[in-house]
Amino acid sequence: MKKKLLLITAVVLGLTAGPLTAGPASADDSTAAPAPTSPAATATATPTPTGSAPVTVVPAPGGTATATATATAKPTAEQTLPLAEPTPTQTEEPTPPAFVVKGPFETKWTALKGAAGVLGEPTANQVCSLGVCSQAFEGGSIFWTSATGAHPVLRTEGHTGPRWHAKGGLALYGHPVTDETAVSGGTLQKFSSGRVLAWTGKQVLEFSVRSGIGSRWVAAGGESVLGLPVTAEACGLKASGCFQQFGKGSIYWAPGIGGHVVWGGILGRWKAGGAQNSVLGYPVTGETCGLTASGCVQRFQGGSIFWSSATGPHVARGAIGSRYSAVGSTRSMLGYPLTSEICGQAASGCVQRFQGGRIYWSPATGAWISGRGIDSKFVSAGGPGGSLGYPIASERCASSACVQSYQRGEITWSRSAGTRLYGMSECHKLNNGQSKYPTHGANRVLLTWTSGYGKSHATNLYCMNVAGAYVPDWRTDGYVGASGFKPPGVPSGPTRYLYSPTGSFSVTEAFGLGNPGTKLPYRTLNPRSRWGGNPWTATYNKYHESSSWVGYDENMWWFATGGHYRQGAVINYNRPNIVQDAGFAIFLHMNKVPTAGCISLDDWAVVDYLRKSTPGDRIIMGTYGALFR
Repeated sequence: MKKKLLLITAVVLGLTAGPLTAGPASADDSTAAPAPTSPAATATATPTPTGSAPVTVVPAPGGTATATATATAKPTAEQTLPLAEPTPTQTEEPTPPAFVVKGPFETKWTALKGAAGVLGEPTANQVCSLGVCSQAFEGGSIFWTSATGAHPVLRTEGHTGPRWHAKGGLALYGHPVTDETAVSGGTLQKFSSGRVLAWTGKQVLEFSVRSGIGSRWVAAGGESVLGLPVTAEACGLKASGCFQQFGKGSIYWAPGIGGHVVWGGILGRWKAGGAQNSVLGYPVTGETCGLTASGCVQRFQGGSIFWSSATGPHVARGAIGSRYSAVGSTRSMLGYPLTSEICGQAASGCVQRFQGGRIYWSPATGAWISGRGIDSKFVSAGGPGGSLGYPIASERCASSACVQSYQRGEITWSRSAGTRLYGMSECHKLNNGQSKYPTHGANRVLLTWTSGYGKSHATNLYCMNVAGAYVPDWRTDGYVGASGFKPPGVPSGPTRYLYSPTGSFSVTEAFGLGNPGTKLPYRTLNPRSRWGGNPWTATYNKYHESSSWVGYDENMWWFATGGHYRQGAVINYNRPNIVQDAGFAIFLHMNKVPTAGCISLDDWAVVDYLRKSTPGDRIIMGTYGALFR
């Protein structure tokens, strides 16, 4: 009875304290009583009911929190009288990862196949400084900014990342602003410092897009136009310049000039001549295409290189290049150069061939154009080393005719006469400023001169104007006044003194026994034809008709029938503004003998003169020294 009372008391006390702690399982419950558990052990093993207990979150070192449950509910009937002692279950949570990848870093990492990809596992959490965030991985790092997004720099994979890590990393290159990107011929990656690492298929090269060469590379279209670099940037060239070669061209840079791309045929020609060390120096523009015949040009410090598919690249520089540009270069009749300039010509000159002719230069004459048709004649005559010497003016054309003036003559071309060469003559002096008297643009000029004063035997040179230059038509002898010429500005006086005047006089009318086919107004003489020789009369130094021969008037009919005036032209000396007693009746006429002041020639010469003359033609007459410098 005493034992039964003790047992009942123990059960009541156990129910008051809580459930019994389960122990290992036994075949007979009554063989042994379980030992009571301590209060602490009872607390930690008590499960938390769903929805009945608050949770306290404790941060872990890696940023992960764990939850600890606290029991507050009263025991239920099931808890009070368990039929069997349950075995406690394991309640430990998984160990959180040491480093977390999240946000844009996770997006980029996942795109690169995460831990199984080239980056591998993270080795640190992300860190941020001055707007740049990064996270390290086994195979490299990912960098992120709000402006550029997330981009990796690989440590062992790829081509640009290893160079970045080996040669200065973040301190030298800054963070990446692109991934390593495949381009034609290789890959490249850009960094915040402005540097670009490019793998060309053989090596990794770098340059800065903020340098003169790099910025020009970007402006020219980068890898899509110029391709990747095939050499590193090389500086220390002439004038402290720099150079870098790319797959499709090269960029040259110099202070004060900047960087410019040179490529293709123009690059080949420039480099063949010595590149920046040649007379051309550095490029000052890029290549400009879309010229005539789809050609291109590039300008350099010392000249230009022109290219077309038909001619290839050739240099135009110096005085020849300036003349070429002045007439419109490829748009002119010259077209494209066929050669660069060739020096070492006669008299230390140079020549350059073009599609439409040549340009010749010498220290004495400068640079002038010779068109293709005339130039062929010039070359066949010996060119600058021949009888004509160098051109002294460019070829010029007018009214279906062209002319080129040279040091010692001219070459003309016309549809009717073809190409003709004229040697040095006094006609040439009308072109080069050596004539003291003007031609006033006359279509033809007759030059008549004696070797000195007091002489009447004269040389006559008939000059014709071809496209603005005078060339000789014919030369013959003749006579002037029997007393010779008066000096310039001195009146010849009355015909009885037998002097001829000096000067440049127009020719506006002709006369004779029948028109030989002249374009001048023509007067057919008759027995009443007179020329006034009496000063202070209304007919002085004018044509008029009279039945008588009065005083010093000339009976033109008498002279015509006597052979002098069968054909003649009026030389407008002392006309139309007449000075009394200064002189009259100055004609060009037939019958080649000394005259009373006129010019007399062989009959053939007078007829030819009349047939070729037009109103406004001129006769320039005097001693040689009075006419020419």
